[in-house]
Amino acid sequence: MTRMNNTMTIRLPRKDIEIVKQISIENKKDKSTIVRELIEQGKVYFAIKEYKDGKISIGKASEIAGLTISEMMDVLANLGIKNNIELEDYFEGYGSLKNMF
Repeated sequence: MTRMNNTMTIRLPRKDIEIVKQISIENKKDKSTIVRELIEQGKVYFAIKEYKDGKISIGKASEIAGLTISEMMDVLANLGIKNNIELEDYFEGYGSLKNMF
């Protein structure tokens, strides 16, 4: 687990605070944990959306989501999102792999 050593203060609408409280109670977790989990889920959602819209590469999407490229590809496949990998990306990956061996 990542060590929490940074603090950030944010302002939220009362409705959002109530939702966090409700989720916290239902899941028997503290509100800080719930907010961190929602942010993690939001990062994955953002990465998926940007990738689907063709704004970022699969590598950048996986970086934003905090997943490996293969995990990100699995997430996209499970959601029925076709990959945007082009032929030159395959050749670039092949070249990188070839240089490793």
